[in-house]
Amino acid sequence: MTMTMPARIRLCLWAALLVTVTPPSAWAASCTISNSGISFGAYDPLSADPRDTNATIQNTCVGSAGENVSFSVGVTEVSGSGSNLSLSNGSARLQYNLYLDAGRTVIWGDGTNGTSMIQDSLTIPSDSVSKNYTVYGRIFGGQFSTLPGVYVDQLVITVSY
Repeated sequence: MTMTMPARIRLCLWAALLVTVTPPSAWAASCTISNSGISFGAYDPLSADPRDTNATIQNTCVGSAGENVSFSVGVTEVSGSGSNLSLSNGSARLQYNLYLDAGRTVIWGDGTNGTSMIQDSLTIPSDSVSKNYTVYGRIFGGQFSTLPGVYVDQLVITVSY
């Protein structure tokens, strides 16, 4: 079967927040995560070239002035399909991954199976502080059996501090 139209691909990051707090009782900071979502646009399954894009993840921490908050931000796929993430359109699938570097060599995940998490800390200047992180996405090229349609995935973004 020959395809002449590129498949339309859209990935939405659905962020569910799981917060683990293990600091001393005097520590009152709290952090929340938000994201811009990620969209790959049109994907041509007949091309050997990958389809790249990026998104912004923002961590906002609220607390007392001068308080330092160390945290990690990870991501897991709701369906847990394996080492590569999978976009779906019914039973049709597209393999992709999310990365922490522009060279797409450090896979963003939950810190297991060769994946890495965002590790950082913030000092709260007054009552809140935010920091943005770029996440890089790639749909692998040459997925020739892909059917046209809108493909989505559900991910859980977790911040632990």
